[in-house]
Amino acid sequence: MEKETFLAEWLDGKIADNQLKQLVSEEDFVAFQMLKNELGKWNIAEPNMEQNFEAIQQKLASKKPVQTNKVIAIWKYVAVAASFIIVFGLYQMLVFSNEVATDFGKTNTVTLSDNSQVTLNSKAKIAYPNWFQLNRNIKLDGEAFFEVSKGSTFTVETSIGKVTVLGTKFNVASFDDYFEVVCYEGKVNVVTHNKSTILTQGEILRWYNNNLENWAEIQPEKPLWISGETTFKNVPMKYVIEKFKKQYDVEINYPKNIEEIKFTGSFSNSDKDIALKSICLPLNLNYSNSNSKTIQISE
Repeated sequence: MEKETFLAEWLDGKIADNQLKQLVSEEDFVAFQMLKNELGKWNIAEPNMEQNFEAIQQKLASKKPVQTNKVIAIWKYVAVAASFIIVFGLYQMLVFSNEVATDFGKTNTVTLSDNSQVTLNSKAKIAYPNWFQLNRNIKLDGEAFFEVSKGSTFTVETSIGKVTVLGTKFNVASFDDYFEVVCYEGKVNVVTHNKSTILTQGEILRWYNNNLENWAEIQPEKPLWISGETTFKNVPMKYVIEKFKKQYDVEINYPKNIEEIKFTGSFSNSDKDIALKSICLPLNLNYSNSNSKTIQISE
């Protein structure tokens, strides 16, 4: 509670800037300054004490006298109003009221208020708070590539794991029981299933079927799906097929015994027939008409 006490006293003018710097971290001080600047944008007029007191006296004079009169100081109303504004501001910082989503076969790049950029893959969704520069926290469902501006802690939360950084480039894919993080620049901390792992440039972490994998390899500047090709390395076929479905908005029936076969390769994000061939031919699989909304894959 000390930070909240320091913030309240500082906003009330009881603590000077140089004193606050000695009591909180530099990161907290910057956040407090931004909060103060935002609150300063609210046009709240100074209360006219004399006029308010006069109005209260007239109101009391118009009523019949009672045995006990309770007098509430005007400053208490002002304090309540100020507290409401602060609470409302904090609420806006914490509520994830902004959402961006992509449709089948679509990508979208979003520039956030801290100048970080997020590129969403097909059928992905992010949510983030209004005052993102004060609360750099994003909820992700699907896959996205992040280019994070330097600053306070930047966190990406998914249903399977959480990624925390200060400023870097990384890709996160999270759907069903599959979770993968690739670090393209800098360093990221990944927490999944109560295990924390630090990834540096070129390192990859993958979790699926209660298995955790971690390795390193040379990476391009950005994930290839941004330029139109989805790639895989030793990924079980059921996840390859799931990504294909998200890209092309189709249903696929396939033999269950191929689900765990590991696939290494890629498929086109713009040509469904070529994409199917890229998946099926290396594994000697057959497929039905690619123009159908339901595609049958068989051995």
